[in-house]
Amino acid sequence: MGRRLNGFLAVVATIVGSVALVRLADAVGKHELLRAAREADAEAHAVAGQYDSLQTVKAKLEQDKEYLNYRIASLSRREPYLVINRGERRLTLAVQDKTVLETKYRFRQMREDQDEYSALPRATLEVLNRQVPTMWYRPDWLYRLEGVTPPLDSAGRSVRGAFGAGALFLGGDIVIHGKVSDEVPAEAIDHNYIELDSMSLRSIVDAVKTGTLVLIK
Repeated sequence: MGRRLNGFLAVVATIVGSVALVRLADAVGKHELLRAAREADAEAHAVAGQYDSLQTVKAKLEQDKEYLNYRIASLSRREPYLVINRGERRLTLAVQDKTVLETKYRFRQMREDQDEYSALPRATLEVLNRQVPTMWYRPDWLYRLEGVTPPLDSAGRSVRGAFGAGALFLGGDIVIHGKVSDEVPAEAIDHNYIELDSMSLRSIVDAVKTGTLVLIK
């Protein structure tokens, strides 16, 4: 009887020991799997970061290539072009490889929750339209706010020189013009704009035409 009991207890002890080893192995295995998963995740993030960095470099190289191609073409055509340097907030008017005019600018954007580099992104654009002189027409809602009946004719609504001596429309809600008139309320401005001093603005507006290249870098 005693021998059978001892044998039974030995079998139970063996089973319990085996279960413990299995659980230990399972715990070790899970730990290794978790460690491997963390390492794989870190490696994936590193690869993604490298990819984003390469995409940024690629985009810059493509723009540089486009800019150089235009420079090569402009050297033979002697056509003016504009370069907007966002880092220095500087606008340059150039012909071939010569700088004709260089001036500082102020950038104004519609949305306060948007940073300047998003509102004025890196791009190669063209002047889509010129307006000389600038003109703005007071909308109906502004008259209603003032409690005034809007005039029926547009001449009664017009504000001549509302945006300075001239304006260059680049598309994407980006316009180059002068200081906004006090007659134009801030809430009525529907575009992001590069503000130039009056003398520089006149020179640039006179020098460019529809189709003139504008490089934003």
